[in-house]
Amino acid sequence: MKSHLKKELFIVIPILLMVLPAWLVSSVGSLSLDTTSPQRTSLVSGIYDLLIITPKIFHYDLLPLVNHKNGLGIRTVLVDTNEVYDQMFWQGRDEAEKVKYFIKTAVEKWGIQYVLLVGGRSNQGSDEKYWVPVRYSSLNRPYETMNETHFLSDLYFADIYDRNGSFSSWDDNDNGLFGEWPIGGPAVDHPDLVPDVSLGRLPCLNAQELRIVIRKIILYETFGCADSWFKTMVVVAGDTYPGRTPYYDGEFYTQQGLDLMADFRPVKIWASDGSLKNWVDVVSPVNKGCGFLWMSGHGNPKSWATHPPDDNDTWIHGLRIRNLPFLHNRQKLPVCITGSGCFNNMFNVSLGNSYFVYGMPTPYCIGWALMIQRGGGSIATIGATAFSYESPDINLGYGGIEWLDRQFFAEYSLNHTDILGDTWRSSITSVLRNCPIDWSDGTIDGSAIIVKNVEQWALFGDPSLKIGGYR
Repeated sequence: MKSHLKKELFIVIPILLMVLPAWLVSSVGSLSLDTTSPQRTSLVSGIYDLLIITPKIFHYDLLPLVNHKNGLGIRTVLVDTNEVYDQMFWQGRDEAEKVKYFIKTAVEKWGIQYVLLVGGRSNQGSDEKYWVPVRYSSLNRPYETMNETHFLSDLYFADIYDRNGSFSSWDDNDNGLFGEWPIGGPAVDHPDLVPDVSLGRLPCLNAQELRIVIRKIILYETFGCADSWFKTMVVVAGDTYPGRTPYYDGEFYTQQGLDLMADFRPVKIWASDGSLKNWVDVVSPVNKGCGFLWMSGHGNPKSWATHPPDDNDTWIHGLRIRNLPFLHNRQKLPVCITGSGCFNNMFNVSLGNSYFVYGMPTPYCIGWALMIQRGGGSIATIGATAFSYESPDINLGYGGIEWLDRQFFAEYSLNHTDILGDTWRSSITSVLRNCPIDWSDGTIDGSAIIVKNVEQWALFGDPSLKIGGYR
């Protein structure tokens, strides 16, 4: 009788939710989930498109976004993290796994395609606390042992199923380490890695930051982007690894990106021709407006930089957090790609730790700082949460972070994928398809590097965002 009642509620409640006001939907949306069926084949389409998971403290500030999305025909449901934990009471070993199980159930019962996690760190101390849970991957490489042996991976929440269609725990031996791949040995865990949903995060510390970003999203999609500025692509690069190749690799890769975006006006800010000398050279073209900004070089949580040609000892600091208030591009907001800049999207930083910031700690990373600039900045940022790795073969780019960055533009321009999260998702899928993983590879620069790049390539932004807006 209880099981039958659950099935009836599942049919009736979603219908009621479609006609209820947004404030009521946000408070009861998750109550319609029936968690009894684990099979992927039980997928129900057409109930909701976008699932937003966040603590109740942000619900009121998110209602304008929920109404905006519903007005566009993107059926959106807002669910409190506590409701997630309650509904997944019998599933999931910790809060992060409960969130993932909830997403799985929402995919199967609501037909969810997009997931937005709203919330980053909830404190600024040395102990880590989050508004929405995070998952760390334990794919260890030599550089990581300088700091910690794990890194943030939001891909964990998007990779719902394993190769057999079952729940993908990322922990095959149940030892509490996820995506485990020790140095010098084969992988312990074998996650599927293919995103089953398009997922992004707004790693906000507080409601003020969230309101800034929501306003940007609504205005961007509502009024659209004029071709006069949107059809501009700004690339910033230099000689990322002097002496490694006969090319200036950052400039080589960004040229490939420009070649893919043939109908966009190219603006090259390169070290080799003297157009990149300091941060002013980056801020100036962005202030004029551009649809895309690609910075290919080095990074840490507070800055992006590169080298001049054949000079490994000199740094050109292209953009630091302290330079961002000089961005005045207003609503001419680019999608920013900075995957090759290590740690640019490392959102576990705080004033209580120093995680590779080379100086004073920072309350947030530069990827998020770009999005919370009131007078401009970016509409979304895709970047690395940890060390990212360039391919040893510059022509092939096999498995390197530059392939992921470049593939984003191939998906947008050649495959006409203009929904932000779908472009992110398709880029990862394409790289995995073209770069098969050898899970037995124990070499330092082998398949583990491909997996590392994919796992830490994080999307800050609304995954359902239409690139260029609706116009």
